Amino acid sequence: MLSYKEFDNAKTAEIRIAGKVSTEEFDEVAEKLEAFIERHGEVRLMEIFESFDGMEARAFWHDIRFSLRHLRDFDRCAVVCEATIFDLWSELVAPFTKCEARQFKPDQMEEAREWLSGTGDAEI
Repeated sequence: MLSYKEFDNAKTAEIRIAGKVSTEEFDEVAEKLEAFIERHGEVRLMEIFESFDGMEARAFWHDIRFSLRHLRDFDRCAVVCEATIFDLWSELVAPFTKCEARQFKPDQMEEAREWLSGTGDAEI
């Protein structure tokens, strides 16, 4: 399941990921996020992983295509999760983007929001 929130004044979006992500869910959120990027240009993103059980194969392919189209559209990305997901992201995506990314533990949600907004200088 995916849930999506936008904060226009902060040029920030939050995506909460729980369970297994379907292709339809991914495409719906991707469409909203693309419209948000279109409105604001470079944006910031917070991804919150809760009991993530993977993605449908087609959703994973759509995610790769989305990511490749938007490598330069993200300024900062806060990933709230256990270390294993962030390590995978760091190895696969980070070398191809200028986006500054940091991982936060689930109990550090407020610190993640502060860092994302630029008001906090969290060192993780």
